[in-house]
Amino acid sequence: MPVTYLGLPLSIRRLRKVHFKPLLDAFQRKLDGWKSTLLSSAGRQTLVKAILTALPLHFMQVIQLPAWLIKHLDGIRRSFFWKGKSKCLGGHCLVNWNKCCTPKSTGDLGFLNLNLQNQALLLRLLWKLYAEPYSTWSTTIQALYGTRDVALLAHNNLLSHGLSDILKYLPFFSVSINSLGTDPSQSWRWTNSGIYTSASAYTILFNPRISSPYHRKLWKLRVPPKVKIFIWLLLQDRLLTQSNLLLRNWPTNEGCPCCLAGPLKTAHHLFLDCPLASSIWTSVQQLFNFPTLLLIDDLLAFWLTNRSTLGSEWDTIWAATNWTIWKERNNRIFNSLTKPLFLLEKEIESLVVFWKAFVG
Repeated sequence: MPVTYLGLPLSIRRLRKVHFKPLLDAFQRKLDGWKSTLLSSAGRQTLVKAILTALPLHFMQVIQLPAWLIKHLDGIRRSFFWKGKSKCLGGHCLVNWNKCCTPKSTGDLGFLNLNLQNQALLLRLLWKLYAEPYSTWSTTIQALYGTRDVALLAHNNLLSHGLSDILKYLPFFSVSINSLGTDPSQSWRWTNSGIYTSASAYTILFNPRISSPYHRKLWKLRVPPKVKIFIWLLLQDRLLTQSNLLLRNWPTNEGCPCCLAGPLKTAHHLFLDCPLASSIWTSVQQLFNFPTLLLIDDLLAFWLTNRSTLGSEWDTIWAATNWTIWKERNNRIFNSLTKPLFLLEKEIESLVVFWKAFVG
């Protein structure tokens, strides 16, 4: 049986599922205490990042979490973010979770990848063996195995499962050390100071794809966080438009709720081609005294091309207009209510003024 120390199950043998029950129970207690139906997607995003993602970090500093546990915890985080529940079907998760865990610098949501963060935290223990000979961890390993040299430890067949798991990352650790006559405590290749940080290891382990200019602009929009998530979904064509509902085999009316045209209506139609959308964009041009709007046949290009001529002021106006069109679409479908064009114009104008004044 493992010994519990500071809330962690410690054992020379491999831990079993029952030993992780306290962690799973902690997740469930948090979920039970949240009124998720009252939260926006941005509110749920904050709770996932600040609470659910933080819960396993205590374990991850010294224990290699098994694959089944990471998959289970990711399932809870994913389900809560998309639906506010501990479980939900795949069709309700609008974007692949691996993409959601890609850093914001590449244009995605930046949820923590638990597997890579676990590796980054365990690498710190290798770093201590290498660069901090008088730390409690190093002296303990020295006393148990007669050496703290990670290369020698890697060939020891009598190591505990926990230490064996840590030494699996020795190849990455080895290429991350600058050993050309430098002080061991300042030999980490991935920071300017040469001192190990789990953040630098996580970044290198992730090896994210190169970001494009619009990614940085997206998360700097002066709009509420829930609108940023909406725009993120829009630019990936992941909103639940009629076409995407049909792809999921969910019941829907194929006609556009705003112009009643058929047959299959996409995000491109709803936000650009629909007569209502065209009228709204024309009104926006007049309302904000823009000389012209280039109605380009692509949602992303429509934003960025007009931005190049109209400046950053266009960002908030573009986001507010798309948000208003989406809300009007939902209002017509779910509440059978229709607003006249002049009220939609007023709504866009009010949103722009409010967001510029109060949203940083």
